[in-house]
Amino acid sequence: MELSGSQFTSFLKARDKRVRIFLVYGPDEGLVRERSRALCLSVIDSLEDPFRYSELDAAELLSDPAKLMDEVTAISMMGGERAVRLRGANNNSKSYIEPLLELGLEDGILVIEAGDLRKDSALVKLIKTAPQGAVTPCFHDNADGMGGLIQEVLTAASIHTSREVIDYLRQNLGGDRAISRQELGKLVLYMRGHNEPLTLEDVRANIGDSSAQNVFDIIDSTLLGDLDALERQLNKAFSAGESPIGYLRMIQGQLKSLHKAAALRDGGRRAEEAIRKAGIPFFNQKKAAAQIGGKPGVHFATCLDITLNAEIDCKTTGYPDEALCRRALMRIAMANRRR
Repeated sequence: MELSGSQFTSFLKARDKRVRIFLVYGPDEGLVRERSRALCLSVIDSLEDPFRYSELDAAELLSDPAKLMDEVTAISMMGGERAVRLRGANNNSKSYIEPLLELGLEDGILVIEAGDLRKDSALVKLIKTAPQGAVTPCFHDNADGMGGLIQEVLTAASIHTSREVIDYLRQNLGGDRAISRQELGKLVLYMRGHNEPLTLEDVRANIGDSSAQNVFDIIDSTLLGDLDALERQLNKAFSAGESPIGYLRMIQGQLKSLHKAAALRDGGRRAEEAIRKAGIPFFNQKKAAAQIGGKPGVHFATCLDITLNAEIDCKTTGYPDEALCRRALMRIAMANRRR
């Protein structure tokens, strides 16, 4: 059995007690921890209960292979089901886990945490095809998954906000579930005792750091043709040790969106509709309209080529990355100046 994100949520609400062994794996370590914790708490009241909860590291089994079997088959002295959590598993853990599939495990569950395994890896196939097994892959949050997390956290804290703020959060929170929860927790703490809705200014004051904001400032100055501001911001960024290639890649993402919007407009769409169809988030649409102006799609294709060539030069020529990045962004800013 495989449980996707929505299926996992439904499963927790009405757990199938025939399923006793779970593999939670994937690149999003925060989500892996969150889901494995939720599975354990579906059968016990607290992870602090030493009689009903046990946590092992897969590395421990190298010196004591029987330890996992002992923990899984143990019976709680106080009654009730037990939860055993095995962390840091990988394909090499298969030999320790396979014998457990022959057991009924009526007195508890085993929750296995693993990293970024392939879907056709030995451990995933072993658990997925077992009658009492289930796997749940944990990928980094996309916009939809992030939207659900934002709504969950804000609703639980009785915080009201606008669509603009939700869109901004979806675009600016990272893909790791644990880090995103921490950032949203800052907002909840900040809004404690306040009855007014959460504003975009509140979010910008609490989410992320100044280096992240400097990225947006550099992108804005480049695409709006503000040469003086761009020079100051690049000096600040490079003095702080920021990556020139990182800035080139960030602006490439924005240029791709602007190119798509401009091409749609060139094809006869209204500017507002073209920007919306290009997938540019609501909070950034006014700024995107200013960045596009009356420029055709080919303009942004040329700007994108400049950044791509600069990135290649950074990796192949041996010239200083900062100089190559600065030259590329200045060229684009000069082309975007209002005449």
